[in-house]
Amino acid sequence: MKFRYENLVTAIFCLFTIQSAQAGEPTYNGQPLSEWLFVLQLQQGGHDNEIPAGMEQPEDAIRQIGTNGIPTLLDILGAKEGNKRRVLAKLKSEELKQEFNEKDADLEDLRKLAVDGFTILGTNAESAVPQIAKIFRDPETRFQATRALTVVGPAGFSVLTNALASKDESVRNPVIWVLGEKGGSDSNAVTQLLINSLKDSDVVNQGNAATFLGGKDPAIAIPALIELINKDPDDYITVEGAARGLSSYGSAAKAAAPILLSIYTNHISDRSWNVELMWALKGIDMDTAAKAEAFLVNSGPLSNAHTGYTTTMLPNGKELIAGGYIHTEFLKAANHTLSSAELLDPATGKWTETGEMNIARWDHTAILLRNGKVLVVGGSTSKEFDSTSAELYDPTTEKWMVTGSLNYTHRGMHADLQPDGKVRIPGGAGIGFTMTDEELYDPSTGKWTVITNK
Repeated sequence: MKFRYENLVTAIFCLFTIQSAQAGEPTYNGQPLSEWLFVLQLQQGGHDNEIPAGMEQPEDAIRQIGTNGIPTLLDILGAKEGNKRRVLAKLKSEELKQEFNEKDADLEDLRKLAVDGFTILGTNAESAVPQIAKIFRDPETRFQATRALTVVGPAGFSVLTNALASKDESVRNPVIWVLGEKGGSDSNAVTQLLINSLKDSDVVNQGNAATFLGGKDPAIAIPALIELINKDPDDYITVEGAARGLSSYGSAAKAAAPILLSIYTNHISDRSWNVELMWALKGIDMDTAAKAEAFLVNSGPLSNAHTGYTTTMLPNGKELIAGGYIHTEFLKAANHTLSSAELLDPATGKWTETGEMNIARWDHTAILLRNGKVLVVGGSTSKEFDSTSAELYDPTTEKWMVTGSLNYTHRGMHADLQPDGKVRIPGGAGIGFTMTDEELYDPSTGKWTVITNK
């Protein structure tokens, strides 16, 4: 009797071993699923020349493997630093093992392979939703699990809908991002979820939802986005997102143009606002964009339209702003190189015009000399040529006087005042982008001397 019992135990063990082997990574045409995923990765990366013969159709192979591949896909989707070795050890693709066993390997890319697999299986993999939902709960694997839940059918979409009610913004954030980026089978439902997310307690989530509303149903998206920017026009993140979303509708969002213009003019000193809102206005209404540019150009010497100028603190406490250029696209599509100069009184905040330079220039160098005058050197002229010219500004007369010319062109260089009062200009890229020698300016003679460094 004992003999028969031991035989029975042995038989059960053998059966278990056989079943375990059969439950391993599935294959198609003799190649394991992980190998087909690797080939899919090569294909997506444009490395078709590296794909082995007979493996040119990885998507078809994954469809043929079907739901038998779900356990392997779940293993890959749940790969983390803590279990990476175990997950990779179960895979039969030596290429994947080698790639992701590297110390600096990005496991997000490995998890993406699982998402690609679930995308190919689609609703056929809906039975995996409970396991994917568990992987979703882990912050380390949440993003790709979110993407997987969007492609496996209504049950996966339901998990994400419920997640938007979470009190944890780190849970809501990837859901909003992925739903906006990838959507789902029900576009109307996705649009409504994004509109609801405009009221999210986290402004980043609001901004992302607003951005991804771009291109959705204009009848409900445009009013919602206008309401968002009216709610808090000083919140850069939400306004930026709403502006991007609105710009996708073109002239259909024209009702938002005056509001965006108002916000633009109120934040004229902040370059980040100017750039995003200007691009949005260009997409929505060119006339309003032209008004925004006109306001920017006329908003003062240090406006965001003005660049390439120099700022020099004078002995009297005022700042000299000299030269630069203004780029316009609406008033006139051109770069306007300036010869003008202004004085800013920090005590009063008032600007006054002072004498104009003899040559309009930008990306030049300016430095205060010991005699109280300002030396302006080189830069680029209105004809887009690098200049060898130099001139002096006298604060007592508010006039400019030409001084000795450089031996080489110098642009965008930093000048150094030497202990003896001379000015040193380092070598740099000149005409034809060749390297120039350093030069030394002597205020007593107004001449430049080349310094040859050996």
